[in-house]
Amino acid sequence: MGKILLVWRMFRDDLLVMLVALRHRGTPRAVKAAFVIGLIYFFSPIDLIPDTIPFFGMLDDAAVLPAAVFGLSRLLPSYVRRECEADAERLARRLPLILLGLSIFLIAWAVLLVWGIIAMLR
Repeated sequence: MGKILLVWRMFRDDLLVMLVALRHRGTPRAVKAAFVIGLIYFFSPIDLIPDTIPFFGMLDDAAVLPAAVFGLSRLLPSYVRRECEADAERLARRLPLILLGLSIFLIAWAVLLVWGIIAMLR
């Protein structure tokens, strides 16, 4: 279990670095484009292996984003990586507050949506 948590922490840290690197001027355009394509593939309903195939259908989704993050973060120039790691560390400290605010917003939005639907049905 400890190894899984270690891998998750490394992935989370590198993911934050890559998200910060998207906005950094020194990040090569090819790295930005490849990371955005990986994100689009991850969230896209179109897959190389359909999700109807048990296990393997979800395996390609679970492998693309971590592979893109680990591979592309190594392609960042060293000065860009250092600056983005510092920014990502500051972002990680505020992440629980950001997630709390996002959760409150989504819950309020869902409540308003349900209230609107109920009001329309009356």
